[in-house]
Amino acid sequence: MTLKKAVVTGGGQGMGRAIALLLAEQGITVVLVGQTASKVERVAEEIKAKGGNAEAYPLDVTNDAGVATFAEWLGDEPVDILVNNAGDWLVEPFESTSNEQLDHILDVNLRAPYVLSRSVLRNLRKSENASIINIGSIVTVESHPGVSAYTAAKVGLRALTNALAAELRPDHIRVVMLSPGPANTPMRWDASPDIDPKMLVEPETIAQVLWTIVSLPPGITIRDVVVLENMNLVMGD
Repeated sequence: MTLKKAVVTGGGQGMGRAIALLLAEQGITVVLVGQTASKVERVAEEIKAKGGNAEAYPLDVTNDAGVATFAEWLGDEPVDILVNNAGDWLVEPFESTSNEQLDHILDVNLRAPYVLSRSVLRNLRKSENASIINIGSIVTVESHPGVSAYTAAKVGLRALTNALAAELRPDHIRVVMLSPGPANTPMRWDASPDIDPKMLVEPETIAQVLWTIVSLPPGITIRDVVVLENMNLVMGD
């Protein structure tokens, strides 16, 4: 089954970039969605320089009007893969987390995947082997102090993933949450500049696991995938 088109949010750096590069290597046209135009355009040019096909689409995924315009731009063309990778991180004690901070973290990590998945659903239904991959986090398995808002958002995303997996099963759309441990990405280094590099999962590893999921035969799925820093793949119900 040939996969032809993918949409990757947060595609301008880190995991999004690695995922986009790998999908393009498989002959898939990648639409790179990201808030910073220069970043997604740079990755699109990187893909094209390697002989792949890519389009850059600057978009703040928390902007409902912008998402609606993006859906119109996609038109009726089939989309085989939607990767909800865009996210943000907050390290702040529960007691001092402001309502504004909470709203932002919930918006980008939970609400945005909900709205974008709904907006692209008609395109996914046109695929013969569609996948929605929601990028989660190890905090859904084991959290730690200072990330209550982020944990709440990612656990909510896991619940959304499970709900959509059930609801979209009749449409033959696979919905999977892929949760990395600490990853070697700009967001992680910004939040934890003193972290031991040996503890980090490489973005390319995440991309390889994602490819394993989306290239499964139609009708076959996996519930949850957690990728740990020792690169062991753990699959569970």
